[in-house]
Amino acid sequence: MKDLELRHIYDINLFNINDLDVLLHEILKYTRELINAEAGTIYIKEDEYLKFHVFQNDKLSYEDIYKLFYTIKDSKLPLFIENKFLAVDSFKTKKIIMIDDIYDTKEYEYSGTKEFDEKLNYKTHSIITIPLIHPIRDEVLGVVQLLNKKDNDNYINFNEKDKNSLSMFSSFIALSISKAQNDVVKLQRLNEELENANKRLEKKIEREVLDNKYKSSIIFHQSKMSSMGELIGNIAHEWKEPLGVISAYASSLKLDVEYENINSPEFIIKLDRMLDITNKLSGTIDDFETFYNIETIKETFFINSSIYKSLELAKVTFDENNIVLILDLDISISMYGLRNEFTQALLNLLVSIKDSLIQKVSLDKNRYIFIDLFQKDGKKYIVIKNNSGEKILDNNKNIINENLHLEKINNNSKSGLYMTKIIIEKHTNGVITFDNVEFSYKGKDYKGEQFTIILE
Repeated sequence: MKDLELRHIYDINLFNINDLDVLLHEILKYTRELINAEAGTIYIKEDEYLKFHVFQNDKLSYEDIYKLFYTIKDSKLPLFIENKFLAVDSFKTKKIIMIDDIYDTKEYEYSGTKEFDEKLNYKTHSIITIPLIHPIRDEVLGVVQLLNKKDNDNYINFNEKDKNSLSMFSSFIALSISKAQNDVVKLQRLNEELENANKRLEKKIEREVLDNKYKSSIIFHQSKMSSMGELIGNIAHEWKEPLGVISAYASSLKLDVEYENINSPEFIIKLDRMLDITNKLSGTIDDFETFYNIETIKETFFINSSIYKSLELAKVTFDENNIVLILDLDISISMYGLRNEFTQALLNLLVSIKDSLIQKVSLDKNRYIFIDLFQKDGKKYIVIKNNSGEKILDNNKNIINENLHLEKINNNSKSGLYMTKIIIEKHTNGVITFDNVEFSYKGKDYKGEQFTIILE
């Protein structure tokens, strides 16, 4: 036996191979090289069977080996049948068995081997079968079968020297296989634990998602109620003056009727004026009702129309608080989505910016809101900023996030901004960002807050 070959067999690196079949291929390769065997097979005990695992043959083509492997890969030799199979007998007796010529003996069943020979035009001559016995537990783990010992190009029989050589390191092979099997078991256990952990995590995520959906629905409801309160306030302001005019006309007409001072043309003019005013009031209610209709159908619409609509709904409070709007809108830019929902997102954003202005800029100073709509690099931008003058958060441009972090903005604005974030990011696949900005307008320098909506 050559020193080089011994080093192959007693290679300590075999203990570091965790994949069982890779290890078995390495073992079979080294074992065949040791005694110049042309082919070989390894069976490993599984329950009450010896299960085929690996096969090698230097004479066959890779294609033939591939076909053969997938033909016999599920083969099992039953351990409960006595003296039928050579591999089973070697396993049960714990002895190395040599057969010089399988075609010249009737001691074991070789029908599978002979069928294999005929199919692949191969000839199996001699066989040596080695049980793999664990040296500590005295447990047989499987068997190695080697076929056709060669001396140069000639086939010769296996001999006692081969038997002694194989018996020397069969225990070592059994130890390495045992370790690999244990590693496989550990890996399977870890995989099971990982699968269980993943299932627990999935359930936890499901609970969190449901919980978040519930929280989001509450925030949406709060935001909706806040927007409704804002609009109802606008309607109340818009209705004050027209209702006063109607009341004045009604009182005048009543006096004219009581004193029989009826002038038909003037009477009709006053009635027409009252009718015009009531139509406008009815239109305001229609706008309110339309805005809060639940949409289910997406459509293509011009973005500037949503901006104007949101400004119209907030006009009264803007006028009442001396807020000046500066618009620069590209009226040709359109988008596809739910028009009312997008309009509400803009309204929520404008209300938040308006609230910030009212808190931070006194009534005797200029209060500005700038709205720009433009297209750049294939994307649509809506930039809304004010001149609030105070930075609400330094070094944090991601002001609109799941937790909002808007300590200096009231709760209604928080829920409104959260709703805006959801609509922009989830429903339009857009992005909304926040920045503290410095800018100039009409020769004066200002500081303020800027929200940027980017749409594809």
